[in-house]
Amino acid sequence: MKLVVLGANGRTGQLIVETALARGMDVTAIVRSAQKSLPIDHDRLTIVVGDPCDPAFLKTVLRGQDALVSALGARRPTKAGTSVCPRSAAAIVEAALETGLSRVLVTSTALLFREQTLLGKILRVIVPNTVRSAARMEEILAASDLNWTSARPGFLTDAHEDAYRAQKDSLPKSGISVSRRALAHFLIDAIEAPDASYAAFGVSKAAA
Repeated sequence: MKLVVLGANGRTGQLIVETALARGMDVTAIVRSAQKSLPIDHDRLTIVVGDPCDPAFLKTVLRGQDALVSALGARRPTKAGTSVCPRSAAAIVEAALETGLSRVLVTSTALLFREQTLLGKILRVIVPNTVRSAARMEEILAASDLNWTSARPGFLTDAHEDAYRAQKDSLPKSGISVSRRALAHFLIDAIEAPDASYAAFGVSKAAA
């Protein structure tokens, strides 16, 4: 399995890379600058510097790959910052069409689910750019011919937990949070899972 990871230098992205390598995959990790490279050295890891929102760049790295996982996200919930999600989705679709890549998985947000707790409803008001950008990203992928999966986690933690619960079209019961490590495991598991295609999944930590 040859995998491309966007946002590979982020906290979730690094764990996706580590998980994929542990599963025996060949990983091409995309970072936006040489100063943001990965503290990982592996003979099946290739690190490439480039703009994940540039379809011309993506075409150079997607050819011959089996799947792409995006861990891209905004550090700040501004309109400009969150635009990386739909812009990268549009670039992925264009590049995939020319290179033949078909399997794409992205990280999104549980705030897109219709049913929300009171806190979720408040957050939707506080971070509207995050919600709109994630929704637009998923719309772009759903309108394409790509075999896509969207992971919609709640709050992300740095707990050392691999186990998770995943549920199609909603968060699992009491699924408020999930570790980045567990989210990485879901994304790698979902690449070849037959029931994970063309769908959004709520991802949370395993039940107590």
